[in-house]
Amino acid sequence: MIQNIPQVAKARELYQKHQRWVPAGFFVLGFMFDTLMLRRIDELMTLLQQALYILISAALIGLELVESVREVNPPPVLRKVWRYRDDLLHFMLGTLLNSYTIFYFKSASALTSFLFIAFLVALLMMNEFKKFGKSQTQVRMMLLSLSLVSYLVSLVPIIWGRIGTFPFIVAIILSTLISNGYYRVMIKNLSRQSRLIKTHLILPFAAVQILFVLLYFARVIPPVPLAVHYMGIYHNVEKEKDEYKLSYTRSKWKFWQHGDQTFKTRAGDSVYCFAQVFSPSRFKDELQIRWLYKGEKGNWLAADAIPLPITGGREEGFRSVSKKSNFQPGEWRVQIETLDNREIGWIGFVVENDTSTDVREFKTELR
Repeated sequence: MIQNIPQVAKARELYQKHQRWVPAGFFVLGFMFDTLMLRRIDELMTLLQQALYILISAALIGLELVESVREVNPPPVLRKVWRYRDDLLHFMLGTLLNSYTIFYFKSASALTSFLFIAFLVALLMMNEFKKFGKSQTQVRMMLLSLSLVSYLVSLVPIIWGRIGTFPFIVAIILSTLISNGYYRVMIKNLSRQSRLIKTHLILPFAAVQILFVLLYFARVIPPVPLAVHYMGIYHNVEKEKDEYKLSYTRSKWKFWQHGDQTFKTRAGDSVYCFAQVFSPSRFKDELQIRWLYKGEKGNWLAADAIPLPITGGREEGFRSVSKKSNFQPGEWRVQIETLDNREIGWIGFVVENDTSTDVREFKTELR
């Protein structure tokens, strides 16, 4: 009856006509949905959901690996969903990769970090569109390992309340211990399949683990869970009660600028950089703000880094102001870094001498 309804038949015909574009459409819509819905990296429900997805994915991949060797009946709790395991794994691994790509993107600033994110996007697309035949389980194990390491690399600093090399090493050790426990469970079910376990479990995880360590010490991996929500350049910044009053002279048509990124300076002026840095609740650490000037040879000349203590919990980010009174015309850059010089965010601006004697009209905004 339903099949004979004209609208249903038309919809089916439309689907068949554009079938090859359907996965791409769902990929884009899913990514946009996650981008809008994922707000804080430290939300309890988000952390619990990710942990649950990792556990279920590990169970399904393990059963799939056992099934490839011998006929096996899934546990009663999984029998109804077993026929849909491919779709379920596809959904959960895709959601996890979506989440970590978004969080890494929010924390990224340096070009090398964006190259790492491009790599994650490539994995996302591979999970959406590519079929690997006999190697499918191996690829899924690699994606699961990447999700596990990314989860712990963000979770440990959230719990610890600090970011740095030591929390990262703790996260790597924890992921190794979890992987070892998973290996012990699998070896009991595949006791005579050491080669299979090596190629489908040990090698994918080891590859991801080694890659993460190398990229971390190469300063490629963005410093999650920190993220710069806003940076702006202003002529003056004053704190009034619980808000900051930011003064600027920018014309309205330069709507893309944050404050006065074309900074017209007169005698006695100072440059203020206002920043909002997100950090998780109960987070207490120290960053640094660095001012850089572009020299005649096109190289950036760095000044001393100014300490920036931060505390977490505020939805819009921890607010901070840095002031510079000794400066000269030219191209400038202010960047926020971790103590081991990992870039979190930056803003560029140009200083120009203002020869006008007209009275300046300052506009203000509150943050």
